Amino acid sequence: MTDERTPLTSVPPSVLDSESSSYVHQLKGHETLRERQVKNFQCWICTAILGAFVIGIIISLSYIIMGDAKRGASNSTNVTETANFPDLLNLISFPLADEPTPMWDAPNITEQDAADAIAEGEKALGDKELLEEALTAPPVQSATFRHQKAVSTTLAARLASKVGYVENKATNAIARKHNMKKRHRRWSIGKSPAIKVPHQNGTQQCDFNARYRTNNGTCNNKKNPHTYGVALIPFRRQLTPDYGDGVSSPRESIEGKELPSARQVSLQIHRPSYHNDPNFSVMLAVWGQFLDHDITSTALNQGVGGKAIECCDPGQPRHPECFPVPLGPGDPYFHDYNLTCMNFVRSIPAPTGHFGPRQQLNQATAYIDGSVVYGSDDAKVKRLRSGKDGKLRMYVTPDNRELLPISTDPNDGCNEEAMNAVGKYCFESGDERANENLHLTSMHLIWARHHNNLTGELKKVNPDWDDERLFQEARRILAAQMQHITYGEFVPVIIGEDTAERMEISPNPESDRDTYNVTVDPSVANVFAASAFRFAHTLLPGLMKRTHDPTSSPSGIELHKMLFNPYSLYGKTGLDDAIGGAMSTPLGKYDQYFTTELTEHLFEKAQDLLHDRPCGLDLVSLNIQRGRDHGLPSYPHWRRHCRLPPVDTWEQLEKVVDPGSYEQMRKIYGEPDNVDVYSGALSEPPVEGGVVGPLITCLLADQFLRLKQGDSFWYERRRGPQRFTRDQLRQIYNTRLSSIICRNSDAITQSPVYLMRKVNREDNPELPCSELDTFDFSVFRDRKNADSRRVKLATSQVGVVIQPGATTGMSDGMNSSGMETSTEVLGTTTSTTTANNTIV
Repeated sequence: MTDERTPLTSVPPSVLDSESSSYVHQLKGHETLRERQVKNFQCWICTAILGAFVIGIIISLSYIIMGDAKRGASNSTNVTETANFPDLLNLISFPLADEPTPMWDAPNITEQDAADAIAEGEKALGDKELLEEALTAPPVQSATFRHQKAVSTTLAARLASKVGYVENKATNAIARKHNMKKRHRRWSIGKSPAIKVPHQNGTQQCDFNARYRTNNGTCNNKKNPHTYGVALIPFRRQLTPDYGDGVSSPRESIEGKELPSARQVSLQIHRPSYHNDPNFSVMLAVWGQFLDHDITSTALNQGVGGKAIECCDPGQPRHPECFPVPLGPGDPYFHDYNLTCMNFVRSIPAPTGHFGPRQQLNQATAYIDGSVVYGSDDAKVKRLRSGKDGKLRMYVTPDNRELLPISTDPNDGCNEEAMNAVGKYCFESGDERANENLHLTSMHLIWARHHNNLTGELKKVNPDWDDERLFQEARRILAAQMQHITYGEFVPVIIGEDTAERMEISPNPESDRDTYNVTVDPSVANVFAASAFRFAHTLLPGLMKRTHDPTSSPSGIELHKMLFNPYSLYGKTGLDDAIGGAMSTPLGKYDQYFTTELTEHLFEKAQDLLHDRPCGLDLVSLNIQRGRDHGLPSYPHWRRHCRLPPVDTWEQLEKVVDPGSYEQMRKIYGEPDNVDVYSGALSEPPVEGGVVGPLITCLLADQFLRLKQGDSFWYERRRGPQRFTRDQLRQIYNTRLSSIICRNSDAITQSPVYLMRKVNREDNPELPCSELDTFDFSVFRDRKNADSRRVKLATSQVGVVIQPGATTGMSDGMNSSGMETSTEVLGTTTSTTTANNTIV
């Protein structure tokens, strides 16, 4: 029997026994000399390699320091960051390696110990559900209710959370039984051997020659078909979580105490600011949110039947999953409402099949696959389809415009009785958060219309295609266009074009290399979902333009009044005005500051029944609290993970963050190792050529590289049944967000080429939609059907007989059984044909 330490080859004892003693003595003498020679040579080689490595490090660091010195000479700020992210690409290999999962640190447990722990977990679940039956939910019109509906948790996620809750409480029981307490700053109880828990997605059979994606992301990765990038799996951990007890309680200070209130951090570090960045439009933030909802959906705890949970009512028991934000007596906003607590419900514990630290659940597929349009499970996709010609269901207005299908649920957090009375409802889409704000709802509508437009055009060139084929082909093209817009227009702006190109993130039409790497896990990182990708909240201005029309009233609409307020889309110009307003409103400046629209009025509505006047929430406080809830390690740990200069001391931290933030951090946190990653990362100045700072650049770049390399259905694939032909790819490469808007708006006739950037005559002019929307559907004509029709016509004219099963060529590189029949490299297709089936 062999193990990892067993040599691959060995000398049998019989061979040694047959050798003469003199021969053996002679052989040993030669081996001794040879060993000395080999060791000397190895030492020389090691010395040479080490010397070369040291020289390389010195050269790289010299380049970094010199480059930084040059930048510092022209930089008026007193921030002295010692290395910028693009420079560090010389030293970092991406994707970054995730920190290994700690081994199980508890004593070995018997089957009886495990059974007892699970029984205690099941009892805790039962007690929680009994309590939920008795608790009163927050009022429907309250900001707390709308917030919990905005991050809606599906039925499947609620069912999964039951298993996760039992696992979590069972792990706590084991830790308590063995008196296991936190041993050092970032101690984790570790991952136990597997326990008997049914796998969420393990029963689905995979066809790895399939042309189309599954709805839930399974079967994308051949080695890990039910885990990599799949919906309803835990977020990927880049670093071991830092829970207060090493198991599940929210992160604490390094002194073992509660961290400063997230509201205090919000008020003192992220105070209001009203500076705009005229280089970009609000469409950058709109696309960021739409994309975020395609790849992340953090599931929150809910009561029985999906009921919202109230955490700040002193008149009833506190739910065990509550983690409210304390509010100080002198709060400049909430003091007027006599509030001492901001409602916050923890994310559900994800099932893992092990005892171990708490993990959180991603309800969405990680892949950029259009699930924000269609949904991430079979039931949702089926509900949204019309069943005819591949189209999605739509609501047709009296003036014959298509809107999203309506939601008639009065408790969805959006629908209002007064609006419903006049026939106006909120909407349903592939993601439950579609009604969260007007711009987001507009984007959902644009892309649902786009799907139906694709099916209509595909049917023109392929009249024989049925409902299923039309739906799947349109879905495939739509996902490819979303990927191209993200990597061609969005990501290079955020992390910088130079970084995107050097990391090979940007689209590359000239490359002949296949993009896929089966070893790359594209699953969304916990820190990406709970912190890094929430950077866009700082980009939102407090006031939005109502329309793109420069002759219209200069007055805008306050941001909070656009939340859960999609009713203007029923108007004839509603969609175009919403899109036009986002196109023409300058983006907020990237920094650590936020508008009070987000820190005081989030989800506020005039019909709030809790108070005489409406009261909102603070999004910054919620974001900070979410990071602590998820056990995200503090800011210095993430700097080290990204190989950035350390911030372990106040002297080091002072060199990398905004001076104002630095002073407040010293007062609030006491030690650098207490600083929340969200606040620390936002306080870094932007990298050269990008929008965000070095740490967020690193975390975003790593995730977006994984989403590209780890997706076997990626649109730029050069091999496999899912690939596009050269001519089809050319059409996708020509896609821009502006062309999608032009095609699917109501009456927009011209647009800037790049909607996320400011208009510029040289680089980004406004052009007629006829010049922007040039997609040619003829290259998507199914050549098999076209050739079949031509053959039928030819045989009817000259009587040629075709042998059954003859191959006539297929644009998708597939034969009738769905297997590959061609290989395309650099746009050249070589097809396999069947001998003796010649068309004369």
